[in-house]
Order: sequence, then C-alpha cells, then structure tokens
Amino acid sequence: MHVDVILGTDSLRQFRAVVDLDTNSVTLKDTGEVFSLGTPRVEEVLSARVSSTVRICPGGQALVVSEVRGQASDGQTVLVEGVPGLDGTVRVARTLCTVNQGRLLVEVCNASTEELIIKRGTLVAAATVVPESAFEFESPTTSLRSCGSRPVESRETTEEGWVHSVVSATGATTDSPLHSTPNLEKELADEFAVDFTGSKLSEEQKRLFRQTLESFRDLFVETSMKPGRTHLLEFEIDTGDHPPIKQRPYRVSKAEGDVMEAEVQQYLDLGII
Repeated sequence: MHVDVILGTDSLRQFRAVVDLDTNSVTLKDTGEVFSLGTPRVEEVLSARVSSTVRICPGGQALVVSEVRGQASDGQTVLVEGVPGLDGTVRVARTLCTVNQGRLLVEVCNASTEELIIKRGTLVAAATVVPESAFEFESPTTSLRSCGSRPVESRETTEEGWVHSVVSATGATTDSPLHSTPNLEKELADEFAVDFTGSKLSEEQKRLFRQTLESFRDLFVETSMKPGRTHLLEFEIDTGDHPPIKQRPYRVSKAEGDVMEAEVQQYLDLGII
C-alpha cells in the first residue's frame, strides 16, 4: 500500500502537481488530492490465525475465517499477506479485508497435489493496518448507500450472516458438504483415538500424551499400503567432495520389470511420487 518513489519533473507535470515546500505537500490539480512529503510512517502489523480446522482439496482454494491477534477495531481495513516461513504448498492471496468482530477472511490456496489440512491456531497471514489517510482522497459522497440502502441489522445477525456467507462460498467451490469443516476436528480425533484401558496415567498425563501423539501423527501409518508423508523429520546426506554416483541403465527380466512397474504404479496411485 505504501511505496516510496522518486518522481521527476515530467511525472509531476503529467499529473499537474503543485509542490508546496512550505507545508511539505503535493496537490494534484485535476483531483484535488493532497499528499504529504517526507512524513514518517509506522506500520502496525497484526497476525491472523485460523479459527477452526479446515480441509482443502488438491489445487483448491477456500476463504478461511481467521482470528486477528492484536488491537484491531471493527471496520478497520487491513492488508492481508502470507507470512514468511509458511509451507510452500500454502498460498495466501494478497488482498484488502475489513476486520469483523476480531476476525477477517483469508483466501488460502492449496498448491499441492495432496489434500491439505490446516489446523486451528495455525499462523497463515499477516495483517497490516491501512491508515485512514489512505482513503481521504475518496469523494465524501461515495458511501455504501450508493449500492442501495439496507436496514440496520443486529450485531448477532450480522455476525451469523458473515460467517454463513464464508462457509457457503467455500462449500460452493469444493466437493465437500457445507458442514464438513466444523466436524473435521472430531473426525481427526476419532481417527487417532488412544486406548488407555488399564493405564495408570492421570487425566492430565493422558491429555498431554494424546497431544504429543497428535503432534507427531504424520509419523504413524495405518498400513504399509498407506505410508503417507511427513515434514516433521528432515535429513540430508553429506557426500563431501565426492561426485554423484551414476549407473548406466541395464536391462532386467520381464518378471523383474513387472514387479518394478507394479511398485512404482502403487506409489503413483497413492500420490507419493
């Protein structure tokens, strides 16, 4: 939203700009807009975390309701952007959004070929507060009434309609039902149930143990046919200055070739390779 630039006399002449060094301002004759020169600016950046667990199909996108962490008043305009260090398969649309009841909408795209699950509380975006001065050039007659007058709704009704419109828009672009997202956390918990029969652990210890297993759930597999994939563990092989080992292709028997093709096709069907 705010980019420092250097304008030459040709640009200023084209915009019919009048520079007033007494007030350190630039006025555009055609529109009457006034811009300050050399005004210091401190941008306030807030964080946005997912308010509920969501599932996004491969190559799909969804509007995710996120909670704003920080001092953000209702109706305040913010610039939503992706945060550094976010998973490369998660893409966040850079857009302007209005804070509503301490929440905002974040458009998230799954750029991978696998189903993406974003858990509640995940940091997905940064919200930069846009100062009111950025909209001062707009005509005072321009308002929401130009789109048609609307009756004043209660706070609760407005909030429910806002959330419902998000869920409806998300469900309209995916193959999953509208109410699949609220039940996702329960489904994940049922799939990863822990049997504490005969255990002597206290309730607090059971809760901590379950949370620990949940954080490492990507390391466990159901069967050998579903090996899955995890990003929790990363490793590398240090070969030093040794050149890569290259082997010339060689022929195999038909039986060995059939086994190789079957194994490769198996992992292709699972989406692992």
